[in-house]
Amino acid sequence: MMAEPNTDKVNLRGRIGKDISKTEQKRKLTLKGETRVFDVYQIPLEHLVYNKRNGRIISWMNRLESDGKDIGLLTKEEYNEQVEDMIVRSNTAALEKTKNNIKNFGQRVAGVVLNNGTIVDGNRRFTCLRHLKRDHGMDVFFEAIILDPAEGLSDIDIKRLELNLQHGEERPVDYNPIDNLVDVYNDIVVNKYFTVQEYALNTNKRPAEVRKMVDKAELMVEYLDFINASGKFYLAREMDLDGPLQEMVGILKKEEDDEEEHTRVKDALFAALSVSKDKDLTRYIRRIGSDILKGGNREDFLEEFEDVVDDVHDTFQEKEGIDLDSYRQAIKELEGTRDEAASIVSRRAEETAILRAKMKPLDAMNTALKSLETIDMDHVGRFDGKTKEEFVRLMVQMRERLSAYEGRL
Repeated sequence: MMAEPNTDKVNLRGRIGKDISKTEQKRKLTLKGETRVFDVYQIPLEHLVYNKRNGRIISWMNRLESDGKDIGLLTKEEYNEQVEDMIVRSNTAALEKTKNNIKNFGQRVAGVVLNNGTIVDGNRRFTCLRHLKRDHGMDVFFEAIILDPAEGLSDIDIKRLELNLQHGEERPVDYNPIDNLVDVYNDIVVNKYFTVQEYALNTNKRPAEVRKMVDKAELMVEYLDFINASGKFYLAREMDLDGPLQEMVGILKKEEDDEEEHTRVKDALFAALSVSKDKDLTRYIRRIGSDILKGGNREDFLEEFEDVVDDVHDTFQEKEGIDLDSYRQAIKELEGTRDEAASIVSRRAEETAILRAKMKPLDAMNTALKSLETIDMDHVGRFDGKTKEEFVRLMVQMRERLSAYEGRL
């Protein structure tokens, strides 16, 4: 469980009329199924804190903890500085664009904060305002609605609002795909805030799309367990695993009827992913799925790859715990295994390619035969003169072609 930052709590509502002032702006929000109009306030930046439960932040924060930082010992400003750095690095270009817009035109869209200063919506805008105040000396405030959980808002109500704001409104969602998977995993699998159908409704997605996201998220968690990095979501982000996970979900879907075979294939894919020398991991996993696991040498590959799976699994599990540095060290230790894995995948894929090339004439002949079987004999008997003449001409050509094939045989 991630520690809470050592932040001093504030009562924003209690500061209205002191250093917090109401603006003329209003913003509509839907809470607990009811759409209401809320006042917008100007809030000093020092009263606010990033929301550690935000999916975008979780994967970065567990990297911080993996590096030995105790979040529980950080002051509010130290914590804000760490999160700010993460947000800047996650999408510097987008942040600069937003910052320039705010600098030139002011904050156009109000954020949403809780009464204790936690930001529910507006992390990037808050980050830009921090920069403008610190680096440009601008006298700025964060303009936002203030919601008080004490007025009957549960954690689920707040999370539902966050999803609505980030996904439901017609504006781009700039989540890193892995951060999004972490959010889905926590909301649906861990905390059980929502069912798949409820999550789909709150994010304007199709249930099938959300179900696939859950499958990918659960596979991501299993992969991190496989490499002894349980809960180190930042590793999945560093490895850019969204594409490979997408391919794996499709491959493993075909293995659902046999649990033992499902596990064999999954472990082989996990090991292949870990030691791949191909920088395009998505294409690499797709190649294994289409050129080997669907081929006639599937069983040969899985048996031959068992030693690779054991070497990869044992190397990672023998370490005390995997972080980014120890992951890189493990990959160096597996250099020989990487060569072996690359050789097996390349050789088995080439075997399939050769076999498919050999099968092309048979496939074409089968297709031609099936086409002939669709011709109605009675219809042939009723051909008029011109049609009959053309039909005979084609038959002669076919006989000549078949005779040529026989000659080659």
